[in-house]
Amino acid sequence: MFEKVPLQSSKTNESRFGELKLRGSSRIPLSMTQKTAAKRMLQSAREIPQFSVSVEMNADELAMLRSRINAEIEDQKNRVSITALLIWITARALLKHPRLNGQFDEDAIVQHDFVNMAVAMDTPQGLTVPVIHRVDTLSVWETAEALKDLVKRSTSRRLSMSDLTKATFTISNLGMFDVARFTPLINPPQVAIMGVSAPRDSIQRDSSGALTPVRMMEITVTADHRILDGAEVARFLQTLRKSVMENDAMKGLKSSGRILASVEEEK
Repeated sequence: MFEKVPLQSSKTNESRFGELKLRGSSRIPLSMTQKTAAKRMLQSAREIPQFSVSVEMNADELAMLRSRINAEIEDQKNRVSITALLIWITARALLKHPRLNGQFDEDAIVQHDFVNMAVAMDTPQGLTVPVIHRVDTLSVWETAEALKDLVKRSTSRRLSMSDLTKATFTISNLGMFDVARFTPLINPPQVAIMGVSAPRDSIQRDSSGALTPVRMMEITVTADHRILDGAEVARFLQTLRKSVMENDAMKGLKSSGRILASVEEEK
């Protein structure tokens, strides 16, 4: 039989909270950014039927591609990071799979012919997700510069409202925290988000059948099942992985030494 617990007065509750505060607990108000994130994540969990698809990407091939790109950049202070390279490659893949770059609108799908990439960042103020607009028109180098600029302004709290809006897709890279795998939540009204994990030692057979050590990283896409299915997401991930294997980023290299290839220039 349950014991009946008498209701406590507000005065008693206040004294209890006061006691907790003396013991080291405190109530810290959320910032406006954190409040917005909390509302969106609650909306995401409540309203969106989400599923996730994961693949392993060869981290050694990605690192080699990055090295080849950076070798062609005159100013080594402007080196391209792994995250910047993934943002640029992902933007191209999204244009080939536009349903992942859209949004759910009641009885329709809104597809975009441009890519505004949101990038989840860990800042002193907590999670911030600023946006690189029109990544599809940027070169690899320009994407890297835009990312560095957002990191600086995120850290110093100098982001504008336009820096935080109109994203069509989100990337969250937790590889620097040695995370093996994770499943991110969709940021509505977007319909997909991609999580990037840390490279791990693995063994694979090479073209001759011999076992060889490689570094693999898990890439996970969480998608809205109202308009996307597993096959669509799998095809997108195949495109992403293939673009790394085939060194697509190097196809835009020009004699100036600068990686200029935007999607617009290739059309």
